[in-house]
Amino acid sequence: METTQLLSKAEIKTIQEKYPEGISSGEIVKIFQSRGIRFSEATFRKYVQMGLVERCRRVGQKGKHRGSHGLYPIATVERINAIKRMISGDVTLEQLRASTFSIRQRLEEVSRLLVDVTREVAVQAAVKGRKERVDLQMQRELAAISKNVSRLIDTLLHLEDDAFAQPGRLS
Repeated sequence: METTQLLSKAEIKTIQEKYPEGISSGEIVKIFQSRGIRFSEATFRKYVQMGLVERCRRVGQKGKHRGSHGLYPIATVERINAIKRMISGDVTLEQLRASTFSIRQRLEEVSRLLVDVTREVAVQAAVKGRKERVDLQMQRELAAISKNVSRLIDTLLHLEDDAFAQPGRLS
């Protein structure tokens, strides 16, 4: 596979603008297949199961008994693009799974989840109509939590960089 078939940063940005709330697995598969890249739902599921891309978040559909569907962050498209680029060379999926690539993906996922949880708490507090004084205190605490989460993720990323800075390791 030639890497010229892969998505450019500009194309990924366009996809992000088109799907600001997230993108379905079917749409992700179509994007890569439309470029002539061999990629299927089964391959996508394998990447998720291996921990190379994060799991979707479930989003309820409007209407009675409509259920929900899974949406992936646009970072998933970027990661699949990177995976395809790396496996077109001499890197195997197992090597990727054992590398810093997989760890970094999980750290990014944790970061997004913590940001989402913090945002949900703020929204729930607003919905409950809490008193203004309590709201200000909660906003300060949520801001402190967000700052601590950012520090924690940065520290973990630095530790991960150090752990994989050995010669001969895939990073």
